[in-house]
Amino acid sequence: MLSMKEFVPSAPASSSSGKPDPAKILITEDELIVALDLQSRLQHLGFEVVGIASSGDDALIQVEDKQPDLVLMDIVLNGEMDGVETAQHLRDEFDVPVIFLTANADPATLERAGATYPFSFLLKPFKERELKFSIDMALYHHATTRQLREAHDELEKRVQERTAELAASNNALQHELSQHLKTLEDLNATQKIAQSADRAKNEFLATVSHELLTPMNGILGMTELLTESSPTPQQREYLDVVQLSGETLLAIITDMLDFSRIETGAMEFTPTAFSLREQLDAFLKPLELRARDKSLQFFWSIADDVPANIVTDPVRLGQVLVNLVSNSIKFTDKGLVEIKVTQIGCEQNRVHLAFSVRDTGIGVPTDRQEAIFEPFVQADCTPNRRHGGAGLGLTISSRLITLMGGEITLESKPGEGSTFYFDLKADIAKDLNVGAFGL
Repeated sequence: MLSMKEFVPSAPASSSSGKPDPAKILITEDELIVALDLQSRLQHLGFEVVGIASSGDDALIQVEDKQPDLVLMDIVLNGEMDGVETAQHLRDEFDVPVIFLTANADPATLERAGATYPFSFLLKPFKERELKFSIDMALYHHATTRQLREAHDELEKRVQERTAELAASNNALQHELSQHLKTLEDLNATQKIAQSADRAKNEFLATVSHELLTPMNGILGMTELLTESSPTPQQREYLDVVQLSGETLLAIITDMLDFSRIETGAMEFTPTAFSLREQLDAFLKPLELRARDKSLQFFWSIADDVPANIVTDPVRLGQVLVNLVSNSIKFTDKGLVEIKVTQIGCEQNRVHLAFSVRDTGIGVPTDRQEAIFEPFVQADCTPNRRHGGAGLGLTISSRLITLMGGEITLESKPGEGSTFYFDLKADIAKDLNVGAFGL
Protein backbone atom coordinates (compact mmCIF):
# COMPACT_ATOMS: atom_id res chain seq x y z
CA MET A 1 0.00 0.00 0.00
CA LEU A 2 1.28 3.47 -0.91
CA SER A 3 2.27 6.04 1.71
CA MET A 4 2.30 9.78 1.17
CA LYS A 5 6.10 9.67 0.88
CA GLU A 6 6.01 6.93 -1.76
CA PHE A 7 3.38 8.68 -3.94
CA VAL A 8 4.27 11.76 -5.99
CA PRO A 9 0.86 13.06 -7.11
CA SER A 10 2.14 15.69 -9.51
CA ALA A 11 4.40 13.21 -11.30
CA PRO A 12 2.70 9.82 -11.75
CA ALA A 13 4.97 8.79 -14.64
CA SER A 14 8.65 9.19 -15.49
CA SER A 15 10.14 10.86 -18.56
CA SER A 16 13.11 9.60 -20.54
CA SER A 17 15.36 11.85 -18.42
CA GLY A 18 14.38 9.91 -15.30
CA LYS A 19 12.44 12.80 -13.72
CA PRO A 20 8.77 12.21 -12.81
CA ASP A 21 6.26 13.61 -15.33
CA PRO A 22 3.88 16.19 -13.87
CA ALA A 23 0.30 15.12 -13.21
CA LYS A 24 -2.05 15.94 -16.13
CA ILE A 25 -5.11 17.99 -15.26
CA LEU A 26 -8.18 18.91 -17.34
CA ILE A 27 -9.95 22.15 -16.36
CA THR A 28 -13.70 22.23 -16.97
CA GLU A 29 -14.86 25.84 -16.46
CA ASP A 30 -17.33 27.93 -18.48
CA GLU A 31 -15.71 31.26 -17.51
CA LEU A 32 -12.55 31.61 -19.58
CA ILE A 33 -10.88 34.16 -17.29
CA VAL A 34 -11.31 31.88 -14.31
CA ALA A 35 -10.05 28.93 -16.34
CA LEU A 36 -6.93 30.77 -17.51
CA ASP A 37 -6.18 31.96 -13.97
CA LEU A 38 -6.57 28.39 -12.74
CA GLN A 39 -4.29 27.14 -15.52
CA SER A 40 -1.58 29.62 -14.53
CA ARG A 41 -1.77 28.58 -10.89
CA LEU A 42 -1.62 24.90 -11.72
CA GLN A 43 1.43 25.35 -13.94
CA HIS A 44 3.09 27.36 -11.20
CA LEU A 45 2.43 24.46 -8.82
CA GLY A 46 4.12 22.05 -11.24
CA PHE A 47 1.07 20.42 -12.84
CA GLU A 48 0.45 20.00 -16.56
CA VAL A 49 -2.83 21.38 -17.88
CA VAL A 50 -3.83 19.21 -20.84
CA GLY A 51 -6.91 21.22 -21.79
CA ILE A 52 -9.75 23.57 -20.88
CA ALA A 53 -13.35 22.52 -21.47
CA SER A 54 -16.32 24.86 -21.15
CA SER A 55 -19.09 22.27 -21.34
CA GLY A 56 -19.83 18.77 -20.15
CA ASP A 57 -19.76 17.30 -23.66
CA ASP A 58 -16.41 18.93 -24.39
CA ALA A 59 -15.04 17.58 -21.08
CA LEU A 60 -16.07 14.01 -21.94
CA ILE A 61 -14.43 14.26 -25.36
CA GLN A 62 -11.17 15.65 -23.94
CA VAL A 63 -11.03 13.11 -21.12
CA GLU A 64 -11.32 10.25 -23.64
CA ASP A 65 -8.72 11.84 -25.93
CA LYS A 66 -6.16 13.23 -23.47
CA GLN A 67 -6.63 10.84 -20.53
CA PRO A 68 -5.91 13.32 -17.72
CA ASP A 69 -4.97 12.20 -14.22
CA LEU A 70 -7.59 14.50 -12.64
CA VAL A 71 -10.47 16.81 -13.66
CA LEU A 72 -11.21 20.15 -11.97
CA MET A 73 -14.96 20.48 -12.59
CA ASP A 74 -17.08 23.61 -12.21
CA ILE A 75 -20.63 22.70 -11.17
CA VAL A 76 -22.24 25.35 -13.42
CA LEU A 77 -21.35 24.75 -17.10
CA ASN A 78 -22.51 25.80 -20.55
CA GLY A 79 -24.65 23.35 -22.47
CA GLU A 80 -27.26 20.79 -21.48
CA MET A 81 -25.13 19.01 -18.83
CA ASP A 82 -23.94 20.69 -15.67
CA GLY A 83 -20.84 19.63 -13.79
CA VAL A 84 -22.72 17.09 -11.66
CA GLU A 85 -24.06 15.18 -14.68
CA THR A 86 -20.67 15.37 -16.36
CA ALA A 87 -18.97 14.00 -13.23
CA GLN A 88 -21.48 11.15 -13.18
CA HIS A 89 -20.59 10.24 -16.77
CA LEU A 90 -16.89 10.42 -15.93
CA ARG A 91 -17.51 8.16 -12.96
CA ASP A 92 -19.45 5.62 -15.08
CA GLU A 93 -17.23 5.66 -18.20
CA PHE A 94 -13.71 6.69 -17.13
CA ASP A 95 -11.50 5.98 -14.15
CA VAL A 96 -10.51 9.57 -13.39
CA PRO A 97 -10.90 11.53 -10.12
CA VAL A 98 -12.94 14.76 -9.99
CA ILE A 99 -12.68 17.83 -7.76
CA PHE A 100 -15.66 20.21 -7.90
CA LEU A 101 -15.13 24.00 -8.18
CA THR A 102 -17.97 26.23 -7.07
CA ALA A 103 -18.52 29.81 -5.94
CA ASN A 104 -21.80 28.97 -4.25
CA ALA A 105 -24.37 26.26 -4.61
CA ASP A 106 -27.65 25.41 -3.04
CA PRO A 107 -27.86 22.38 -0.72
CA ALA A 108 -29.78 20.30 -3.28
CA THR A 109 -27.03 20.83 -5.91
CA LEU A 110 -24.32 19.99 -3.40
CA GLU A 111 -26.24 16.84 -2.45
CA ARG A 112 -26.42 15.84 -6.14
CA ALA A 113 -22.71 16.52 -6.54
CA GLY A 114 -21.88 14.40 -3.47
CA ALA A 115 -23.72 11.43 -5.04
CA THR A 116 -21.01 11.30 -7.74
CA TYR A 117 -18.36 10.70 -5.04
CA PRO A 118 -15.94 13.57 -5.90
CA PHE A 119 -12.66 13.73 -4.03
CA SER A 120 -13.34 17.23 -2.67
CA PHE A 121 -15.06 20.59 -3.16
CA LEU A 122 -13.09 23.84 -3.63
CA LEU A 123 -14.86 27.14 -3.05
CA LYS A 124 -13.98 30.06 -5.29
CA PRO A 125 -11.82 31.99 -4.84
CA PHE A 126 -9.33 29.42 -3.56
CA LYS A 127 -5.75 29.64 -2.47
CA GLU A 128 -2.91 27.84 -4.20
CA ARG A 129 -2.04 25.95 -1.03
CA GLU A 130 -5.57 24.57 -0.73
CA LEU A 131 -5.62 23.78 -4.45
CA LYS A 132 -2.34 21.84 -4.32
CA PHE A 133 -3.29 19.95 -1.15
CA SER A 134 -6.68 18.93 -2.60
CA ILE A 135 -5.12 17.76 -5.87
CA ASP A 136 -2.34 15.88 -4.10
CA MET A 137 -4.83 14.14 -1.83
CA ALA A 138 -7.18 13.33 -4.71
CA LEU A 139 -4.38 11.82 -6.80
CA TYR A 140 -3.05 9.87 -3.80
CA HIS A 141 -6.49 8.60 -2.83
CA HIS A 142 -7.31 7.63 -6.40
CA ALA A 143 -3.99 5.78 -6.80
CA THR A 144 -4.40 3.86 -3.55
CA THR A 145 -8.04 3.07 -4.35
CA ARG A 146 -7.02 1.75 -7.77
CA GLN A 147 -4.29 -0.41 -6.20
CA LEU A 148 -6.72 -1.76 -3.62
CA ARG A 149 -9.27 -2.48 -6.35
CA GLU A 150 -6.67 -4.24 -8.49
CA ALA A 151 -5.46 -6.22 -5.48
CA HIS A 152 -9.05 -7.14 -4.64
CA ASP A 153 -9.72 -8.19 -8.24
CA GLU A 154 -6.54 -10.27 -8.29
CA LEU A 155 -7.43 -11.86 -4.95
CA GLU A 156 -10.96 -12.58 -6.14
CA LYS A 157 -9.56 -14.11 -9.33
CA ARG A 158 -7.21 -16.32 -7.31
CA VAL A 159 -10.05 -17.29 -4.98
CA GLN A 160 -12.21 -18.23 -7.96
CA GLU A 161 -9.37 -20.24 -9.51
CA ARG A 162 -8.64 -21.97 -6.20
CA THR A 163 -12.34 -22.60 -5.65
CA ALA A 164 -12.54 -24.15 -9.12
CA GLU A 165 -9.48 -26.31 -8.36
CA LEU A 166 -10.95 -27.39 -5.01
CA ALA A 167 -14.28 -28.12 -6.67
CA ALA A 168 -12.52 -30.23 -9.31
CA SER A 169 -10.50 -32.01 -6.61
CA ASN A 170 -13.63 -32.56 -4.56
CA ASN A 171 -15.42 -33.99 -7.59
CA ALA A 172 -12.46 -36.28 -8.25
CA LEU A 173 -12.40 -37.35 -4.58
CA GLN A 174 -16.15 -37.95 -4.63
CA HIS A 175 -15.75 -40.08 -7.74
CA GLU A 176 -12.83 -41.96 -6.20
CA LEU A 177 -14.78 -42.42 -2.97
CA SER A 178 -17.77 -43.80 -4.86
CA GLN A 179 -15.41 -46.17 -6.70
CA HIS A 180 -13.87 -47.25 -3.37
CA LEU A 181 -17.32 -47.78 -1.87
CA LYS A 182 -18.33 -49.87 -4.87
CA THR A 183 -15.09 -51.84 -4.60
CA LEU A 184 -15.72 -52.31 -0.88
CA GLU A 185 -19.24 -53.55 -1.58
CA ASP A 186 -17.86 -55.95 -4.19
CA LEU A 187 -15.20 -57.13 -1.74
CA ASN A 188 -17.79 -57.62 0.99
CA ALA A 189 -19.95 -59.59 -1.37
CA THR A 190 -16.95 -61.63 -2.48
CA GLN A 191 -15.95 -62.14 1.15
CA LYS A 192 -19.40 -63.42 2.02
CA ILE A 193 -19.25 -65.83 -0.90
CA ALA A 194 -15.75 -66.94 0.17
CA GLN A 195 -16.85 -67.33 3.78
CA SER A 196 -19.86 -69.34 2.69
CA ALA A 197 -17.65 -71.51 0.47
CA ASP A 198 -15.15 -71.89 3.32
CA ARG A 199 -17.89 -72.98 5.72
CA ALA A 200 -19.19 -75.43 3.13
CA LYS A 201 -15.64 -76.76 2.66
CA ASN A 202 -15.11 -77.21 6.40
CA GLU A 203 -18.49 -78.85 6.83
CA PHE A 204 -17.68 -81.15 3.92
CA LEU A 205 -14.28 -82.01 5.43
CA ALA A 206 -15.84 -82.70 8.80
CA THR A 207 -18.59 -84.84 7.31
CA VAL A 208 -16.31 -86.82 5.01
CA SER A 209 -13.64 -87.25 7.70
CA HIS A 210 -16.20 -88.46 10.21
CA GLU A 211 -17.78 -90.83 7.70
CA LEU A 212 -14.36 -92.23 6.76
CA LEU A 213 -13.24 -92.60 10.36
CA THR A 214 -15.68 -95.39 11.28
CA PRO A 215 -14.98 -97.77 8.35
CA MET A 216 -11.22 -97.08 8.63
CA ASN A 217 -11.26 -98.11 12.29
CA GLY A 218 -13.15 -101.23 11.19
CA ILE A 219 -10.53 -102.03 8.57
CA LEU A 220 -7.70 -101.63 11.06
CA GLY A 221 -9.52 -103.68 13.65
CA MET A 222 -10.17 -106.53 11.24
CA THR A 223 -6.57 -106.35 10.00
CA GLU A 224 -5.35 -106.74 13.59
CA LEU A 225 -7.63 -109.74 14.10
CA LEU A 226 -6.34 -111.35 10.92
CA THR A 227 -2.77 -110.77 12.07
CA GLU A 228 -3.54 -112.69 15.27
CA SER A 229 -5.09 -115.64 13.36
CA SER A 230 -1.78 -117.33 12.45
CA PRO A 231 -1.49 -116.17 8.83
CA THR A 232 1.23 -117.47 6.54
CA PRO A 233 4.40 -115.36 6.27
CA GLN A 234 3.25 -114.00 2.92
CA GLN A 235 -0.21 -113.19 4.32
CA ARG A 236 1.40 -111.46 7.33
CA GLU A 237 3.48 -109.35 4.97
CA TYR A 238 0.34 -108.34 3.11
CA LEU A 239 -1.46 -107.57 6.38
CA ASP A 240 1.46 -105.43 7.57
CA VAL A 241 1.19 -103.37 4.37
CA VAL A 242 -2.57 -103.00 4.90
CA GLN A 243 -2.01 -102.07 8.56
CA LEU A 244 0.62 -99.42 7.72
CA SER A 245 -1.44 -97.96 4.88
CA GLY A 246 -4.55 -97.88 7.06
CA GLU A 247 -2.74 -96.15 9.92
CA THR A 248 -1.35 -93.56 7.48
CA LEU A 249 -4.80 -92.94 6.05
CA LEU A 250 -6.30 -92.79 9.55
CA ALA A 251 -3.76 -90.12 10.54
CA ILE A 252 -4.72 -88.04 7.49
CA ILE A 253 -8.43 -88.42 8.25
CA THR A 254 -7.85 -87.43 11.88
CA ASP A 255 -5.89 -84.35 10.79
CA MET A 256 -8.67 -83.31 8.40
CA LEU A 257 -11.26 -83.72 11.16
CA ASP A 258 -9.18 -81.69 13.64
CA PHE A 259 -8.58 -78.98 11.03
CA SER A 260 -12.30 -78.64 10.30
CA ARG A 261 -13.02 -78.44 14.05
CA ILE A 262 -10.46 -75.65 14.48
CA GLU A 263 -11.79 -73.72 11.47
CA THR A 264 -15.40 -73.93 12.65
CA GLY A 265 -14.51 -73.15 16.29
CA ALA A 266 -15.62 -76.57 17.46
CA MET A 267 -12.24 -77.64 18.85
CA GLU A 268 -12.56 -78.39 22.56
CA PHE A 269 -9.87 -78.02 25.24
CA THR A 270 -9.86 -79.83 28.56
CA PRO A 271 -7.38 -78.36 31.09
CA THR A 272 -6.09 -81.15 33.32
CA ALA A 273 -3.44 -81.38 36.02
CA PHE A 274 -0.69 -83.79 35.01
CA SER A 275 2.99 -84.61 35.48
CA LEU A 276 4.86 -83.00 32.62
CA ARG A 277 7.81 -85.42 32.84
CA GLU A 278 5.60 -88.52 32.87
CA GLN A 279 3.44 -87.19 30.07
CA LEU A 280 6.45 -86.23 27.96
CA ASP A 281 7.78 -89.76 28.40
CA ALA A 282 4.41 -91.17 27.24
CA PHE A 283 4.40 -88.84 24.22
CA LEU A 284 7.96 -89.53 23.09
CA LYS A 285 8.62 -93.21 23.83
CA PRO A 286 6.84 -94.48 20.69
CA LEU A 287 8.61 -91.83 18.62
CA GLU A 288 11.99 -92.86 20.05
CA LEU A 289 11.47 -96.35 18.62
CA ARG A 290 10.71 -94.85 15.22
CA ALA A 291 13.87 -92.73 15.39
CA ARG A 292 16.02 -95.75 16.30
CA ASP A 293 14.62 -97.61 13.29
CA LYS A 294 16.26 -94.84 11.20
CA SER A 295 19.48 -94.96 13.30
CA LEU A 296 18.87 -91.43 14.61
CA GLN A 297 20.01 -90.15 17.98
CA PHE A 298 17.00 -89.13 20.05
CA PHE A 299 17.14 -86.92 23.17
CA TRP A 300 14.69 -85.02 25.34
CA SER A 301 15.18 -83.00 28.49
CA ILE A 302 13.30 -80.80 30.93
CA ALA A 303 15.09 -77.96 32.75
CA ASP A 304 15.32 -78.28 36.55
CA ASP A 305 13.32 -75.11 37.19
CA VAL A 306 10.29 -76.35 35.21
CA PRO A 307 7.44 -77.25 37.62
CA ALA A 308 6.77 -80.97 37.92
CA ASN A 309 2.99 -80.66 37.57
CA ILE A 310 1.09 -78.22 35.35
CA VAL A 311 -2.50 -77.60 34.26
CA THR A 312 -3.29 -77.41 30.53
CA ASP A 313 -4.80 -79.72 27.92
CA PRO A 314 -2.34 -82.68 27.78
CA VAL A 315 -3.99 -84.19 24.69
CA ARG A 316 -3.54 -81.00 22.61
CA LEU A 317 -0.03 -80.44 23.96
CA GLY A 318 0.84 -84.00 23.01
CA GLN A 319 -0.74 -83.55 19.58
CA VAL A 320 1.53 -80.56 18.88
CA LEU A 321 4.67 -82.31 20.16
CA VAL A 322 3.94 -85.53 18.25
CA ASN A 323 3.31 -83.57 15.05
CA LEU A 324 6.58 -81.64 15.35
CA VAL A 325 8.71 -84.61 16.42
CA SER A 326 7.16 -86.89 13.78
CA ASN A 327 8.03 -84.31 11.13
CA SER A 328 11.60 -84.08 12.38
CA ILE A 329 12.00 -87.88 12.25
CA LYS A 330 10.37 -88.04 8.83
CA PHE A 331 12.65 -85.43 7.26
CA THR A 332 15.91 -86.51 9.00
CA ASP A 333 17.97 -89.34 7.51
CA LYS A 334 21.01 -89.03 9.78
CA GLY A 335 22.02 -87.17 12.88
CA LEU A 336 19.67 -86.41 15.74
CA VAL A 337 16.30 -85.20 16.96
CA GLU A 338 16.31 -83.27 20.26
CA ILE A 339 13.43 -81.98 22.38
CA LYS A 340 13.89 -79.42 25.17
CA VAL A 341 11.53 -77.84 27.69
CA THR A 342 12.67 -74.71 29.54
CA GLN A 343 11.09 -72.03 31.69
CA ILE A 344 10.76 -68.48 30.36
CA GLY A 345 9.19 -66.98 33.45
CA CYS A 346 6.95 -67.64 36.43
CA GLU A 347 4.40 -65.39 38.15
CA GLN A 348 2.55 -66.59 41.25
CA ASN A 349 0.92 -69.89 40.24
CA ARG A 350 1.44 -69.53 36.49
CA VAL A 351 4.49 -70.61 34.48
CA HIS A 352 5.59 -69.63 30.98
CA LEU A 353 7.23 -72.60 29.22
CA ALA A 354 9.26 -72.85 26.02
CA PHE A 355 9.42 -76.02 23.91
CA SER A 356 11.91 -76.66 21.10
CA VAL A 357 12.23 -79.52 18.60
CA ARG A 358 15.56 -79.57 16.76
CA ASP A 359 16.69 -81.92 13.99
CA THR A 360 19.55 -82.28 11.51
CA GLY A 361 17.31 -83.06 8.57
CA ILE A 362 16.83 -81.58 5.11
CA GLY A 363 15.66 -78.20 6.43
CA VAL A 364 13.07 -75.87 4.93
CA PRO A 365 13.84 -73.52 2.03
CA THR A 366 13.75 -69.86 3.09
CA ASP A 367 10.95 -68.99 0.68
CA ARG A 368 8.77 -71.79 2.12
CA GLN A 369 9.26 -71.18 5.84
CA GLU A 370 6.17 -69.03 6.32
CA ALA A 371 4.01 -70.99 3.87
CA ILE A 372 4.43 -74.35 5.61
CA PHE A 373 2.10 -73.20 8.40
CA GLU A 374 -0.67 -72.72 5.83
CA PRO A 375 -3.11 -75.61 5.28
CA PHE A 376 -2.29 -78.26 2.67
CA VAL A 377 1.23 -76.87 2.09
CA GLN A 378 4.35 -79.05 2.00
CA ALA A 379 7.95 -77.89 2.39
CA ASP A 380 8.71 -80.07 -0.63
CA CYS A 381 6.01 -79.36 -3.20
CA THR A 382 7.65 -81.06 -6.19
CA PRO A 383 5.68 -83.80 -7.98
CA ASN A 384 8.27 -86.46 -7.06
CA ARG A 385 8.58 -85.55 -3.36
CA ARG A 386 9.72 -88.39 -1.09
CA HIS A 387 7.48 -87.76 1.90
CA GLY A 388 3.70 -87.99 1.95
CA GLY A 389 1.02 -86.35 4.06
CA ALA A 390 -1.83 -83.91 3.61
CA GLY A 391 0.16 -80.90 4.78
CA LEU A 392 -2.06 -80.24 7.80
CA GLY A 393 0.17 -81.23 10.73
CA LEU A 394 1.99 -77.91 11.08
CA THR A 395 -1.18 -75.94 10.40
CA ILE A 396 -3.03 -77.78 13.16
CA SER A 397 -0.07 -77.39 15.53
CA SER A 398 0.15 -73.65 14.86
CA ARG A 399 -3.60 -73.12 15.31
CA LEU A 400 -3.68 -75.18 18.52
CA ILE A 401 -0.79 -73.24 20.06
CA THR A 402 -2.45 -69.95 19.09
CA LEU A 403 -5.73 -71.04 20.67
CA MET A 404 -3.79 -71.98 23.81
CA GLY A 405 -2.27 -68.48 23.97
CA GLY A 406 1.18 -69.22 22.54
CA GLU A 407 3.09 -68.86 19.28
CA ILE A 408 5.04 -71.26 17.08
CA THR A 409 8.13 -70.22 15.08
CA LEU A 410 10.73 -71.85 12.89
CA GLU A 411 14.48 -71.49 12.32
CA SER A 412 15.87 -73.54 9.46
CA LYS A 413 18.74 -73.79 6.99
CA PRO A 414 18.37 -76.07 3.97
CA GLY A 415 20.62 -79.09 4.33
CA GLU A 416 21.44 -78.36 7.97
CA GLY A 417 18.17 -78.95 9.78
CA SER A 418 15.30 -77.15 11.48
CA THR A 419 14.26 -76.05 14.97
CA PHE A 420 10.62 -75.45 15.84
CA TYR A 421 9.85 -73.33 18.90
CA PHE A 422 6.58 -72.78 20.69
CA ASP A 423 5.65 -71.28 24.05
CA LEU A 424 2.83 -72.09 26.43
CA LYS A 425 1.46 -70.59 29.63
CA ALA A 426 0.05 -73.04 32.19
CA ASP A 427 -1.05 -73.04 35.80
CA ILE A 428 1.16 -74.81 38.32
CA ALA A 429 -0.56 -77.82 39.93
CA LYS A 430 0.40 -78.82 43.49
CA ASP A 431 -1.59 -82.05 43.60
CA LEU A 432 -2.64 -84.39 40.81
CA ASN A 433 -6.33 -85.19 41.04
CA VAL A 434 -6.34 -86.76 37.58
CA GLY A 435 -3.76 -89.20 36.20
CA ALA A 436 -1.64 -88.49 33.14
CA PHE A 437 -3.19 -88.94 29.74
CA GLY A 438 -1.50 -90.80 26.91
CA LEU A 439 -2.09 -90.28 23.19
